[in-house]
Amino acid sequence: MRIFFLTLILARAVFCNADSGYRYAVDLTKASNDKISVELFVPELKQEVIQFAFPAMVPGTYEVYDFGRFITNFKATGKNGATIKVEKLDVNTYQLTPASQLEKITYDVDDTWDKTSLPNTKEKIIFEPGGTNFEENKNFSINTHSMFGYIKGLTARNFTLEFTKPKGFYPSTGLSDISVNETKDVIKVFDYHDLVDSPIMYTKPDTATIMVANTKVLVSAYSPNKKITSRFIASTLKELLNAQKDYLGGQLPVDKYAFLFYFMDKPSMSGSSGALEHSYSSFYVLQEFDSLSLQQQIRDVAAHEFFHIVTPLNIHSTEIGDFDFNNPKMSEHLWLYEGMTEYAAHHAQAKGRIIDLDQLLNTMMEKYENSIERFNDTMSFTYMSKHVLDEKIHTQYGNVYEKGAVIGMCLDILLRHYSSGKYGTQDLMKDLATKYGKNKSFKDSDLFLDIEKFTYPEIGDFLRNHVEGTTPLPIKDVLNKIGLDFEKEKISYDFTFGGADLNYNEDTKRLFVEDISGMDDFGKALGYKKGDELFKLNGRELVIEQAKEIVSDYYKTVKEGDRVTIEVYRPKKRKGKYKLTTLTATARKVKVVRTNQLTLMPDVSEEQGATLKSWLGL
Repeated sequence: MRIFFLTLILARAVFCNADSGYRYAVDLTKASNDKISVELFVPELKQEVIQFAFPAMVPGTYEVYDFGRFITNFKATGKNGATIKVEKLDVNTYQLTPASQLEKITYDVDDTWDKTSLPNTKEKIIFEPGGTNFEENKNFSINTHSMFGYIKGLTARNFTLEFTKPKGFYPSTGLSDISVNETKDVIKVFDYHDLVDSPIMYTKPDTATIMVANTKVLVSAYSPNKKITSRFIASTLKELLNAQKDYLGGQLPVDKYAFLFYFMDKPSMSGSSGALEHSYSSFYVLQEFDSLSLQQQIRDVAAHEFFHIVTPLNIHSTEIGDFDFNNPKMSEHLWLYEGMTEYAAHHAQAKGRIIDLDQLLNTMMEKYENSIERFNDTMSFTYMSKHVLDEKIHTQYGNVYEKGAVIGMCLDILLRHYSSGKYGTQDLMKDLATKYGKNKSFKDSDLFLDIEKFTYPEIGDFLRNHVEGTTPLPIKDVLNKIGLDFEKEKISYDFTFGGADLNYNEDTKRLFVEDISGMDDFGKALGYKKGDELFKLNGRELVIEQAKEIVSDYYKTVKEGDRVTIEVYRPKKRKGKYKLTTLTATARKVKVVRTNQLTLMPDVSEEQGATLKSWLGL
């Protein structure tokens, strides 16, 4: 009798716990026309009126997308046949009455990657890594925030997702509470914040696993034409992840992490490719090129997204810690969340000897040049961050990856200078993560003061003047501290390759002339035309794997008056047809104006050398 009574109590406890949470059911085998039906069994409710919402925005996107645009056929079912009144308040929100009698909600979800027939979907296209893709019996790339809604005021409830799936499909995700079966999987998360932080990719598995210190790293890939495999990505990332592990002190702050890669074999509707970060995973949508040509791009993008396990996961303001999905408030510190992350992604590769000093400096100077040419260099960075959702300010958002990264470099060099090489941004991020952490947010207004307490008054001045203030970065003074001389403009007379802008044709595997507007006198003498595809330079075939070496040899050996011959395939009017054409000109030096140039100082002091060595981890 006691055993029966105890069993009854346990069963009732489980039943009550289930009633207190959300239970979603999705049948992926019944997807049709890029649309999936969703069924939600709601938590037990006492209130009579509730608002059920889909997010207007989620962390990491920095743009209001209104995911409710992709929801249709929204219905509510009452208990025992009770009628539930449904009123649509706005594009994302439905009001339901009487909620105490509500049993379940059903609706249909369209994928976001190629749907343009719904209202406003042409005007505001969702960046693919932040959206959702349904391909029947091929791939379901699910950003959970675009599929699953919540009851306002009840985000801190458990969510259970039940997926009925095609045979042989596997759910790749950074989540750990998963029960996988042949036809149905059950995935559980703690609350709505964890749910939207957890993308899931369903497909026939192409996965690989890497152990990085204490962390199990899953790599999952979907490549429709099998050009890129998870094993190739894993081998590409292994050295990088170990360098990042060393950069973070030998351990990672997560037990499991997932890289989810989707490779497109057609142009994306947004016209972009890239990734969206999450605390325990990152989701990538990239073009399906030859794997070797993607290698460094995969490293650079993955390095950035992976470092988000530091910030904002462990260092974030109240605006992120208590994120409002339907009335989002932005933090002032995008320089920290995105800029410092972008800087660390490249700096870690240099310290791990994956790239060399020249590559690091070239990358950072390109970012500096972009920041002053394409963006407002006198706009307060904290002001831009706080108001980034405003239409007039949003055009400046891209600067977080340009000037934001340069801010990180400047801060790192200054810290190492003032500490005699003993303290840098790696140490600062550890200190901030220790002071705050995943479950403790900082106030925007406190951050600079906290950083100054950890470091030096001069660092506080730098942040207030050049990040919060409108004064451009003191790039010349900062680089001077590692023995580099910075010149805004430098004039020289050099041999060139003609000054035409070149790109790469994936189909023909040749470099081609993309733009001739900046062509110099030597290029004009050769007679480049837009679209010319380079075949041979002085008899040597310019195959992409050897092109850098061939051009480098040309610069080393060419002399004034030499005859230079370049064979090109010139496009004919009929698409895909070319005429082999020989271009010739006499080698000559031309005036070259270079901006934002770095040179090593002739007499580097002991202090400068020590700061440089500390910065590079030598």
